[in-house]
Amino acid sequence: VSTGLLENCTGCVLCSEDNGCITCHHRLFLLIWRDGIRQYGMCVHTCPPGYFGLRGLEVNRCTKCRSPSCESCFSRDFCMKCKDKFYLHKGQCLRQCPPGTRAQPGTRECQGKRHPPP
Repeated sequence: VSTGLLENCTGCVLCSEDNGCITCHHRLFLLIWRDGIRQYGMCVHTCPPGYFGLRGLEVNRCTKCRSPSCESCFSRDFCMKCKDKFYLHKGQCLRQCPPGTRAQPGTRECQGKRHPPP
């Protein structure tokens, strides 16, 4: 274990030559991903699409959104933006808007249909 001398150890407090970051500076998030059976870590300022930042006492982590159709989430189960071909409704990504709602132009968010004034 080194103290961040490697190029891929930017922002690390502890770094492994084989696995990248193990511990990050307190303002950064630890992003961990797998490649086959290997696991790699990287310290990032913001979590990438499909992840959200979860701050903790010991470590700040990038945690994956539960839904694979979610591009950006607030928490593990609450999506804020869906991937293409999906519509956002009450924090969930759906293939089509539920009955009684329709997609807002440009946002791909399902909203209740408005009735014209009498």
